[in-house]
Amino acid sequence: MLGCRGRTTCPGATYRKSMRATGAHTARAACDICNDLRVTVTKRTRVRLLGAGSAALGSLALGACGSAAVPGARPAGAPATEPAAATPPPADVRPPLPLRPSPPPPACTPQGIAVSMAEPDAAMGLRAARIELRNCGSRPYLLNGYPSLRVLDASRQPFDVEIVRGTRQVKDAGPKPLTIRPGRKAAFVIVWRNTVTDANTVAVAGKYLEVRPAPGRPVVVVPAIGPIDLGTTGRMEETAWQLPRG
Repeated sequence: MLGCRGRTTCPGATYRKSMRATGAHTARAACDICNDLRVTVTKRTRVRLLGAGSAALGSLALGACGSAAVPGARPAGAPATEPAAATPPPADVRPPLPLRPSPPPPACTPQGIAVSMAEPDAAMGLRAARIELRNCGSRPYLLNGYPSLRVLDASRQPFDVEIVRGTRQVKDAGPKPLTIRPGRKAAFVIVWRNTVTDANTVAVAGKYLEVRPAPGRPVVVVPAIGPIDLGTTGRMEETAWQLPRG
């Protein structure tokens, strides 16, 4: 005789009685069947299993005795399976702003120089732009002091602008004679403020800068990178020619 999960022992006879009394559709009948199945078979004892009854009650009997696991069931104590993390939506990726096209390299003039303007550096309404001269000829080019300048409109007509030699806004080494050998460079800086103080005055927005590198030298007209927007100040400052650092 064997126990049945906390109950008293049950002989094989109980199984047969339960089958006739209840049709073996109760938990008690299942347990009786389980006990009957576990009776040790000896030479004097034969246990007959009814094919139809065993097939109908097999899963119930095994479940009641804890000898079989339900397919797909989670074992006791096993952690619950967490759902897969959802894929986050793609970030808002904006296309980069289009870059301003680089201006073509300046042409070499008959005097053997090429003059160009860099893009202005703007901060707190102050503008500063570097003007560079390159000796593209075969002979040295002489410079001394400050160049002569005029701000031109789109039709290359001059604005009424005061050009001030010397500035405290950026470093100015002052005038001194320079010799620019072939392939070498020199530069100066122009400085202005974009300030509008008079609504009745047309604001200056220069498209070109006319540069006379030295007295008696021909002028060179340089396209502005961005407007030379003086507002209504009518004033622009410049440094002297200087050799590039390094």
